[in-house]
Amino acid sequence: MEDTPRLDDDAAAPGTVGIAARIGFAKAAFEGLFAILGIAYAASIGNDFGFAALIFAIAVGGASWLLLRGNRLGLYASVVLSSLGLVAAILYAFRSTNTVVIAVILIAGLNALVLYLLLGTNSARAYFAR
Repeated sequence: MEDTPRLDDDAAAPGTVGIAARIGFAKAAFEGLFAILGIAYAASIGNDFGFAALIFAIAVGGASWLLLRGNRLGLYASVVLSSLGLVAAILYAFRSTNTVVIAVILIAGLNALVLYLLLGTNSARAYFAR
């Protein structure tokens, strides 16, 4: 097993970038699921919300995939989408009821964690500076 060839050990993403990408994939999966449910079942929400959530899910998934590949476009897109998500979650926290405030805080925390992992760690900055 030790002789198994690897493609390029130097091109592997550091752990911080991998965690940020996995959070992005999870966000994309949940957004996509909620978008499909919004399009299919919730007539009171409307199709505009469902299609917007679906586009957001595709954008987050694509940015996460590019992030793992070391593409700077993925870095920039992930930072922009996480920043928008953080601002939206903070604004929504002030308008939400007590029952959803914990979920809003969790989402804001995940967006802040992604921003920290991508912008606040030396390994991520070195990975995208090459």
